[in-house]
Amino acid sequence: MLAIPLYVFLIIYFLFLLMFGLFFLINIGHLFQTAALTASSIFVAILLLGVSFLILWTTVYLLGDVDWQQSVTIFNPAWIGNVFSFTTLP
Repeated sequence: MLAIPLYVFLIIYFLFLLMFGLFFLINIGHLFQTAALTASSIFVAILLLGVSFLILWTTVYLLGDVDWQQSVTIFNPAWIGNVFSFTTLP
């Protein structure tokens, strides 16, 4: 049986968050570097930061009670074990 623990998906999610944060910081750095600090660019950056924090807070709230040691079954040989047994149904 091939199973993956749930904490693997959590690690992948954290890596995604790390990349997102890195790209956000690069974006803010480019705003300052190119002197493109207009009202609309600052508004969009603040809006993006607010929506990101809202998504992060919702994720923490919803995933707080998850048992991360539980595993997800990817493949179980028993699923195909009965394919070639020719038994009649009652």
